[in-house]
Amino acid sequence: MIIRRVCTADVASLHANRLCGLTIEETADLVRSAVEQETGDQFCFLVAADERGVAGMTTVRRLEHRMRRHRAELGGFVIVPAARGTGLARRIVGAARERAARWGCSVLEVSCRGGTEAERAYRGLGFEEWGRLPGGLHDRGGLVYDEVRLWLDAVGEQGGQ
Repeated sequence: MIIRRVCTADVASLHANRLCGLTIEETADLVRSAVEQETGDQFCFLVAADERGVAGMTTVRRLEHRMRRHRAELGGFVIVPAARGTGLARRIVGAARERAARWGCSVLEVSCRGGTEAERAYRGLGFEEWGRLPGGLHDRGGLVYDEVRLWLDAVGEQGGQ
């Protein structure tokens, strides 16, 4: 399993493995847009893939405000159920940390629904909570979650790398 930048050849696998939760056309648009954005030190769409296809993904985006340029944020972090518990999440976070550190970022951030497996997983990867907005996320079916903001040192030990 290698971790690399997304490419247009990944569209079918991303869609088939339901990593984006979008239609095939929306997935293609997302990948096309990501490939166009991946210049310089602002944004990167990473996938974990092997000969069977894409098993995980995340985006890394450097924050734009001049006082936040030392921070980067993960988005859309998803791993197929069959690859969970294999260390793949740690490897993807390691690649994202490496990218952020290369951009000069010292902080890697992520946001998730409070009280979920995602929150437990991020904490297990070394992320620490720095903020919580009670009722900050409203989902389908009237579900309400706290929005939890977590951070990780982007220049520390590159876990899994």
